[in-house]
Amino acid sequence: MSTTTTLRVKAAPGFRVDGSALLPVALATQSSDEVARTVLHAGNVTCAAGDLFDVSRSDSVEDDQPALVIEGDAPWLDRVGAHLAEGRLRATGATGDYAGFRMTGGALQIGGNAGVFTGCEMRGGQLTVAGNTGDFAAGALPGDIEGMTGGTLAIAGHAGARLGDRMRRGFVLVGGDAGDFAASRLVAGTICVAGRIGAHHAYGMRRGTLLLLREPEHVPPTFTEGGRGFDVFWQLFVRALAALREPFAATGAASGNAALAPFFTLDSRTLPRRLSGDLAVDGRGELLIAHTGSEGAH
Repeated sequence: MSTTTTLRVKAAPGFRVDGSALLPVALATQSSDEVARTVLHAGNVTCAAGDLFDVSRSDSVEDDQPALVIEGDAPWLDRVGAHLAEGRLRATGATGDYAGFRMTGGALQIGGNAGVFTGCEMRGGQLTVAGNTGDFAAGALPGDIEGMTGGTLAIAGHAGARLGDRMRRGFVLVGGDAGDFAASRLVAGTICVAGRIGAHHAYGMRRGTLLLLREPEHVPPTFTEGGRGFDVFWQLFVRALAALREPFAATGAASGNAALAPFFTLDSRTLPRRLSGDLAVDGRGELLIAHTGSEGAH
């Protein structure tokens, strides 16, 4: 048996609130009154969760993971799911900045838009955003060396600038467009974009993979044709993407979304165009542009 805690937004407070204390495992061990008294920081002041949310509880015998549901739009609620390690957290509407900050496990699902630094320095788990995200998704805090180092971030809508900046490991899927400097300073990991991509993508890329399902307007001049001979890698890569469908389906999340579906159904027999770079930093990364022409499988 598991406990689901539901926090229903009463009204926007008129100021930004740090929601990092709202974690499913921690709240599951508390009574409704204790949850309502949970202290939330808001700049230099504090408030109680009960001032912002109506609290309710329910038990389920079908799931053994504690869950937390935040009902209603809360674009003022920052750090939703920050440091999440286990359990399930679902926000039915929009959230603020730093959603999933340094999360290491569990599943975080956002039903609307998310702010800047979504999945910032994420280390594990599954984070799904049904809407758009701001700048620096899966990136690093200013001055930090590493961005995302593990887990999977799926964005059904559009991503802002500097997507995956300094990312080192993990998967990022974007069903819509990505802003300027996507995959900038990428150290390792995989970023996949189904829509258009902005200027200066893969700037300073050292290793890792950037997969595009649409031909970009410009290919960076510091990338060179990578040729063929990567058939086995492509087959394994496509298989790894297809394997992401099931865990996202288990969270009731984005696997069925039409924007993300193309990632799970790529043809392993049709090789993409491959370029390597960024040669300006002696990069060994790869830019893959999925085949969209009428040629047969290779």
